[in-house]
This record gives sequence, structure tokens and C-alpha cells, in this order.
Amino acid sequence: MEGKFFIEEPPKGLLEKILMRIRKEERVLVLRRTIIFSVTLMASIIEFMPAFNMLSADFSRSGFLSFFSLMFSDFSSVMPHWKNLAMILLESLPAVSLALFLAIVLVFLQSIKSLLKNIKIISGRNRLIIAR
Repeated sequence: MEGKFFIEEPPKGLLEKILMRIRKEERVLVLRRTIIFSVTLMASIIEFMPAFNMLSADFSRSGFLSFFSLMFSDFSSVMPHWKNLAMILLESLPAVSLALFLAIVLVFLQSIKSLLKNIKIISGRNRLIIAR
């Protein structure tokens, strides 16, 4: 019997068992991601106000808003020195607190996006239908 291979039939119900196991693993993975994104969302909400307060305090301390408002209050005298004003604005910009605030906002938005995507999966709107 060389060269002949005998292929046995798979047991009945094997496909259903495999699909049920895959669905169970996907559901557990989606549930884990939902918990992680919920915690991340809550952390970003909690950190939003302190970061905003720090940003507003840094803006008022640096004098950025005073220099910026100069463009609107006395535009004709600022126009000949626009390069100097641009450098002053860049130097007085509170970059660290601005970056921190924008990072928290980005984490917040990304967490909402991912959380809604995973909730949609959990609710069953994205179910695959496998025809036999």
C-alpha cells in the first residue's frame, strides 16, 4: 500500500465546535479590550481638567496671549515686525503643557473610538454569518 493515503472523515460537529471556540475567544478578547479602553477613557477624563488648568496657567504666565492679542489690536504697527513677533510667539508658547493637553485629548478621542467599536462588536451588529 505504498503511495496511498487514507484520509479519515472529521468527526461530526467538529466545525461547529471550532467556530464556537473561535467566537468565545473573540468575545473574551473584545471584552478585555472594552475594559482596557474604558479604564483609559476614565483616566483621560480625570486628567483633562488638571491638564487644562496647567495649560491655561502656563499661557497666562508666559505672556503668549498678550503677544497674540497684539496682532489684532495694533495690526498696522505689528506688520513691519511680523518675523520678530512670530519668534516671540514661538518662544513664549508653553510647549510642554500644550503637548500634554493634546496628548490627553488624543487618548480620550482614541479611547472613545475604540470603545464604541468594541461595544458594537459585543452588541452583535458585526456578526459574521457562515453558511453551510
